[in-house]
Amino acid sequence: MGSKYVKKKYHENQNNDELCSVCQEAGYLLLCDRCPSSYHLECAQIETIPDGKWFCPSCCCGLCGLRDPNGHTQLITEVCYQCSRQYHVNCMSRAGIQFPRNIPSENLCSQSCFKLHDDIQKLLGISFPTGVDGLTWKLLKSNNSDFNMHDALRADTHAKLSQALDLLRACFKPIMIERGKRNIIIDIINSSTSKYKRLDFHGFFVMVLQKDDEFTCVATVRIHGQKLAEMPLVAAIFKYRGQGMCRVLLHELTKMLSKWQVQRLVLPSVSDQLEFWQCVFGFSKMSTVEKLEILGFPLLVFRGTTICQKILSNTMFGMEIEEVSQEPSRFNPKDYLDRLGPGTKRNFRNLNYKLRSEVEVIRKEKKIMLEDREKI
Repeated sequence: MGSKYVKKKYHENQNNDELCSVCQEAGYLLLCDRCPSSYHLECAQIETIPDGKWFCPSCCCGLCGLRDPNGHTQLITEVCYQCSRQYHVNCMSRAGIQFPRNIPSENLCSQSCFKLHDDIQKLLGISFPTGVDGLTWKLLKSNNSDFNMHDALRADTHAKLSQALDLLRACFKPIMIERGKRNIIIDIINSSTSKYKRLDFHGFFVMVLQKDDEFTCVATVRIHGQKLAEMPLVAAIFKYRGQGMCRVLLHELTKMLSKWQVQRLVLPSVSDQLEFWQCVFGFSKMSTVEKLEILGFPLLVFRGTTICQKILSNTMFGMEIEEVSQEPSRFNPKDYLDRLGPGTKRNFRNLNYKLRSEVEVIRKEKKIMLEDREKI
C-alpha cells in the first residue's frame, strides 16, 4: 500500500517521508510543517487532523511539547547533536537548565549534553577492564568527519569498526532500506546521516567486548542526553554464546550510563526473546504512556517488536562484575536461537529482516576469517 497524505504540505518544495517515523509503515500520513517527517495519527497519539500548522514531536520543545505556544513564535534552540531535541530558551530558563559554558564544536543544547558529549569523546578508542580476567571493553565511533584525528588513530578505528561490522554481518542478514540500496547495519556503524529522522544515525557508537585481540560481543548504542539511551543491535560471536559475554557488556554499559545519570536504556525485542530480556537482564515492557514520553526521540525500532526499557539508577551496581558474569543463567541465549530454526523471517519496520541460522553464522564467520587472512 502506498502512502496517502491526510494533510496538505505547507512547503510544496519539501519532500516528505513516505513512511511513518514511528512504525516505518506507509498509509495515511500526517505531515510535519517544519521537517520531512510523517506520522500516522495513531502513532502520533492524535485523534483528529489538527487545524492549521502541525509540528511533529521532534520539532517541538522537549519540555513544553509545543512549537509556537498560543500562536506566538518563541526563541528555540537548534537540534541538539547529543539528545536530538530542541527547547524553548524560556522553558530552559524556567527549568533551571544551564546553557553550555564553552563553545562546542557541535550544536549542544545544554551544559549536561555538552559534558556528556565531551565525556564520550574522551572514552573513544580506550580499552577498559571489566573485572573478568582477559576481558576488556571499548567504545568506537566512525571518525570520517573528524579532520583533526591523527591518521594512525583514524586507521586503527576504521579497522576495529570493520571487525565489529563483520561480527554483526555474521549474525544478521542485511537489513536493506531505500529499495535495497542501503544496508542499515552499515549505516549505523558509519553514523550515517539523513534528512529523514528515522534514517539519521548520527550519534551512534559501537561498544565492543574484547578477549585479547578478538571481539566477543558487539552492541550499537546511542545516548539521547540524560533522558534515555538505545541499543537496537547486539550480537556475540558464535563460539562465545552462552558464556555470559552479553551480560558482561550490558553490565559495563549500564554502569557507564548510570554514571552519566541516563534514566533508562531502551531496546526492541522480538516476542521469543522478550522473556529473556525481562528475566535475565531486568527489562520491562514500556507502557503507552511511557512510549508517549519518548515520542520525540528518533529511536531505531523494528516492526513486530516490543519496546522494552531498563530503568537505571546510581545505586544499582553494588555487586562486582564477577558475580554478574559468573552467575548461572536460567535462560541460554542459544536456546532462543534454536527455537527460531533456519531461515526464520521477520519484518522489522517494513524491512525484510532475517536472523542467520547456527550453520550460516559459523559459515559466515569462517568466510570472514579466510578473507582477513588473504588480506594479510
